[in-house]
Amino acid sequence: MNNAARAGLQRRYVVPTLRRLGGAFVPNLALEVGCGGGAGIDLVREGFGARRVLAFDLDPRMIARARRRLAVRPGGRALLALGDATEIPAGDGSFDAVFDFGAIHLVPEWEKALDEVRRVLRPGGAYFFEWVTGRALRAFYPAVTEGFRGMTVPDAAGLLDALERRGIVVGRNFVRPRPLAATNLVGDVIGVGRVAIS
Repeated sequence: MNNAARAGLQRRYVVPTLRRLGGAFVPNLALEVGCGGGAGIDLVREGFGARRVLAFDLDPRMIARARRRLAVRPGGRALLALGDATEIPAGDGSFDAVFDFGAIHLVPEWEKALDEVRRVLRPGGAYFFEWVTGRALRAFYPAVTEGFRGMTVPDAAGLLDALERRGIVVGRNFVRPRPLAATNLVGDVIGVGRVAIS
């Protein structure tokens, strides 16, 4: 979803919530999964102080849109690439943080995408996520595209369990903002998981 209302709500609510849940964590190298038109890149840089950002999207039109957006921003540099969340174009343990502003919950093979998130995170790295898991919130998705018709997405407990099984420990570092989620402008599960340091 690329719209000003969503970006504004993310800036005012989602980012402060993620910062509170993630603690004083400043990623040196961050990845944004499914960057869309590039609003999330600004959130990662400004809201979390990431020094370098790699962002990718499956849609070349979104990459072009993100490039245009970044071209007019002072210091708006980020490395942009075409990519698929089920095959993240990066080596193992490449990132301090992965940001997912409502992208992976749209991936039919979401478990494979979570495997990839875990693979590219360094020990001590963090996965900042915003997911729509609620059936009522997802009810209109099949009308948008056929790809969502057979898709099975976990409920909130199933998502947290899937992350824990992969070694991305969330614990109590999540919230379920029901009133805001009802607008469908934010996810109904927002949280931060960390990879244990061996």
